[in-house]
Amino acid sequence: MSGPVAGDRAPLPVLLLVIAAGVLAFTTDQPLVLGALAVGALVLLRLAPGSPGRLVLVGALASAVAVLVLTPLVTDQGDLVLFSVPVPPPLSGDITAEALAAGAAAAARVLATIALVAALFAWADPDRMLAGLSRVAPRSALVSALAARLVPTMRRDARAISETARLRGVALTSGPRIRRARAAAPLALPLVGSALERGLDVAEAMAARGYGEGPRTRLPERPADPGERAALVLGVVLSVVVAWAIAAGITGFTFYPALGPIVTPGAVGLAATAFLALAVAGLALARGRTGVGPPDSP
Repeated sequence: MSGPVAGDRAPLPVLLLVIAAGVLAFTTDQPLVLGALAVGALVLLRLAPGSPGRLVLVGALASAVAVLVLTPLVTDQGDLVLFSVPVPPPLSGDITAEALAAGAAAAARVLATIALVAALFAWADPDRMLAGLSRVAPRSALVSALAARLVPTMRRDARAISETARLRGVALTSGPRIRRARAAAPLALPLVGSALERGLDVAEAMAARGYGEGPRTRLPERPADPGERAALVLGVVLSVVVAWAIAAGITGFTFYPALGPIVTPGAVGLAATAFLALAVAGLALARGRTGVGPPDSP
């Protein structure tokens, strides 16, 4: 049994979870539900293999804090004034409980959205995602696949060209930025030429292998493992619950002029379902894959 590799999971279960949770995040204003979505999305992201970058988490938290702080300052709605702060116009210095709750809900929505998108790319196999896209938009999938592979190559070419220029005495790392930019500008021409040459090589290789001649062939998909099947079931369950909650009006909430009830049976049930679906799906996907890969050597 081998552990999961970063981005090796089937895209459909994770995509279904992310879409269902994303629809819920943008159709509800219930602070309890949005908070549960944010926490569940963070759990799903942190359970992803490959150690998702801290930059994503820092950016998500910074965006959420900014929304939380700015929302009460740009609105003067609400009846319950908690405190006042000196701010220049047109900002509002009266911080109301209603505006603070609206800011917290908006911050949770931002945090949940960023974490869900990051979890999708951390869990799902990018090649299988593009293969699925190719069934609908084959040319777009081809361009995306080529770009994903050629951009790192261009980065290596740019590094090699800049090192060669420095060996010839071109100052690329010292002096004012304008001078460095002027010195580096002529290096764009060989980089573009190298990229065009690689593009022609790729096109010739594709033509030599018969691209565009007859039906396309596909590699066989590996069978879904228990974790992927469990995540798919949870995604279906969450989709059904979200659709029912929207139709039943459970997702609605009022902030102004007075706060609505935050803790209601419907909100608690929807929040618990959203959190458990995301968290349990992350645990299921994080389990070791069975029956995949070569057997362990004796």
